[in-house]
Amino acid sequence: MPTLDASVRTALERLLDPRSVVVVGASSDPAKRGHQAIRALREAGYENPVYPVNPNAGQILGLDVCASLDQVPPGADVALIALPAAAVPGVLRECATAGIAGAVVLANGFGEIGVDGADLAAELAAAIDETGIRVIGPNTSGLLNLTSGANLVGLQGVPRGPISVITQSGNMLLSLVNDNNVLRGPGFHAYVGLGNQADVRYDECLVELARHPETGVVAVHSEGFADGRSFLVAAARTVPDTPVVLLRGGRSEEGRRAAASHTGSIAGSDAVATAVLRQAGVELVDRSDELAVVAGALAVCAPITPGRTVAILSDGGGHAALAADGLAAHGIESARLAEHTRQQLRKVLGAAAAVSGPVDVAGATDTDPMVFAEAAEILMRDPAVGLVLIIGLFGGYHLRFDAGLRDSEDATAGVLLALSAEYKVPLVIQSCYAGLDIANHDRLRAGGVPVLGSIEHAVRAAAALHRRGRLIAERARRSPLTLPPPAPPIPGSGILDEPTARRVLADTGVEVGMWTFARDVDAVAAAVAAYRRPCALKVVSAQVIHKSDVGGVRLGVVASTATENADSIVDAVTAKVPDARIDGMIVTPMADAGVELLVGATRDPIFGPVLAFGSGGVLVEAVRDVAFRAVPLTESEAHEMIEETIASRMLDGYRHLPAVDRDGLARFLVRIGDFVAAHPEIAELDLNPVIASGHDLTLVDVRIVLSKSASGGRDE
Repeated sequence: MPTLDASVRTALERLLDPRSVVVVGASSDPAKRGHQAIRALREAGYENPVYPVNPNAGQILGLDVCASLDQVPPGADVALIALPAAAVPGVLRECATAGIAGAVVLANGFGEIGVDGADLAAELAAAIDETGIRVIGPNTSGLLNLTSGANLVGLQGVPRGPISVITQSGNMLLSLVNDNNVLRGPGFHAYVGLGNQADVRYDECLVELARHPETGVVAVHSEGFADGRSFLVAAARTVPDTPVVLLRGGRSEEGRRAAASHTGSIAGSDAVATAVLRQAGVELVDRSDELAVVAGALAVCAPITPGRTVAILSDGGGHAALAADGLAAHGIESARLAEHTRQQLRKVLGAAAAVSGPVDVAGATDTDPMVFAEAAEILMRDPAVGLVLIIGLFGGYHLRFDAGLRDSEDATAGVLLALSAEYKVPLVIQSCYAGLDIANHDRLRAGGVPVLGSIEHAVRAAAALHRRGRLIAERARRSPLTLPPPAPPIPGSGILDEPTARRVLADTGVEVGMWTFARDVDAVAAAVAAYRRPCALKVVSAQVIHKSDVGGVRLGVVASTATENADSIVDAVTAKVPDARIDGMIVTPMADAGVELLVGATRDPIFGPVLAFGSGGVLVEAVRDVAFRAVPLTESEAHEMIEETIASRMLDGYRHLPAVDRDGLARFLVRIGDFVAAHPEIAELDLNPVIASGHDLTLVDVRIVLSKSASGGRDE
C-alpha cells in the first residue's frame, strides 16, 4: 500500500493544514456528522485525498469507503473522529498505528461532564501520551482552513480572508463570522476549535497559525488557558509580526488567595490576567461585538506611527464630540494640529468649520464630498497626525442629499485610498450608512479601510491601531517572558521567619538595609544602643503573621526605652496569641520620611510568577492601588508599572517628601522580579511597606512564603 507524503512538516503543521483527511465514522446518512464532513470538504473545494472509514464499506458521495483504518494509505495528516466518546481512545491508538499525525475529536462526554466522564478523560489522556498523536478536542466544533478547503466544521459561506481564529466555543465562531459579515469585514483564513484542550493548546496554535502567510491577525476567545505562561511567551513572540486580539470569558472568577499575604489578597485573577496579557502585547477586547471589529482593523490597516495620534474629521459636531470622548476613554488625546494646518483647513472648509480640535466641516461637504479628501490630505501632512478618523455620513451623501453626488463620492473614495498610501497614514471611517450596499464603501474596504456603522467601533479600531504602533516601536524594550533556569531552591516550606527571608534576599544581591536579629530583650537593647538613632522593633514568631495587629511592633524606640518596649511587645503578643513562640525581634533604624510602597509577588495559578507594585502600608488592601506584571520584566516595563499607580504621583516630591529615584526603583523591581522568576518554590513575597525616599529604599517588612513542597521544580 502506498504511503502518503508527509514531507518534513511537524505533526501540528499537518494537523492545522491537512493535505489528507480520514473521516472515521463516515456515514451515508445526511443527518450524521460523518456524512456532513465529507460533503463540506467537497463543497469547500478540498482537492486533497479524503478517506471515509466505516465497517460497512461501500461508497459515500462518490468516494470509496475503507472498512477499517488499516486500509487507509499510511501517513495521512488528520483523522476526523465522528464516533461516540467511549470509542475514541481505541481509535486514536489505531490512528497512530496507521501513521496519522493528528485527530479532531468531536465527541463530548469527557472531563466537561464531571465525575462521570473523568475515567474516560484519563483514558483519552493515556492514549495521547502513549501514541504521541496530536489531538484537537474532544468536545470540539472542528477545524477549518479556508485557504486549502479543509472544512472539518461543516459551516458554509465563511468568507476567505486574513483572520485566523482560536476558540473553545463553536458558537463564538458563528458569532465572529456573522459579525464579520454584518461589518463586511475582511474574512477568515483558519479556525481551530480547541474544545477541552486534552492535547493541543492555545499557545501552540497561536505560534503555528501566525506562521501561515495567509494569517494577518489571530483572534482568540478563551474560557481558560491550560498553560497561561506558555500563552504569554507565545504571544510575546508573535505580536511583533502578527497582531493577537483576545476576548476572555469567566473573568469574574476569583484567583487563589493566601491569607498570609497582602499581595495574594489583592491579586484577583482578572486584574493579573489583564495586566500580563497586555504586557505580552495582546489586544484585549471586553465585548463580543468588538472582536471582529478590532481583528479586522488590525488585519488590514497599518499601525499608527509612534509619536503621532488620531485626527477626527467629522461632518457633525455631536458625532465628533462622541468620538473624542471615546478616544479619551482609551487614553488617546486627539491630535493637536499645527497652526499652519488649521489655516489650510480654514481656507478649504470656510469660516463656520471647527479646525482646532476635532475638525467639523460644518456643511462644507454637503454639496461636494471631495472636500473630505482635501481636508484629509491637509491632516495627513501634519506631523502630529498618525490616523484620520472620518465620522458622519460619508458614502451616503447621495442618499441623504442628492443622488447626483454618487460619482463624486465614488471618486473621493479612490482619492482617500491614494492619499492614505502616499502619506502612509491609515484611515478609519464611521458612516451612518455603513450597513447598506454602497459601492464606494466596498471600494474603501477592499483597499484596507474599515468602514463601520458605530462610532464606538470606529474609535475602538483606532485605539487598537494606536497601541499597536507603540508596541512595535517598543519591541526591544519588552520582556520575552521566558522563565530562567531554576536557581538552587530555598530550603524549607511555608512562611520563612523574617531573619531568614532577609538573608535570602541579601544573598541574591537585593539590598535589604540595616537590621539586627535580637534573640532576647538584652540583645534588643544592645542593638538599639549600637544604632545610635531611633529604631523599630518587630516580633519574630511563626505564629504571628500580621505583627501590628497583635501589638508586635514598636516605633521610635531609643536606647533608654528599648527594654521597656521589648517587654511590652512580649506581653502584648502573648496576650493576643497565647500559643505564640517568640523567637526574638528584628531591630532596624527608623527610615527617613518617604512614600510607603508595596512590592510583592504571587504565583498565579494560570500565568505563573507575577510582580505587584503599588501603594503600601496598612491600607494596602483598602486602597488596592496596584499594578501587575509577569516576571522577568524589563526596566521599561517596571517604569510603566510604576506610572500606572496612584502612588507614582507622590514620587516626584509630594509636599515635604524628597523626590524618589524612579530609575533606582525600577531597577529594584527588576531585581525582585528576577529573584522570584528564578525560584519557582516561592509562592508569595511581600515587601510592605517599602519606604522610598530619595535614592533610598527601606524594606520595613519582609515576608517570603514557600510552596508546601518546595523543591525548586517548575510547575507551570
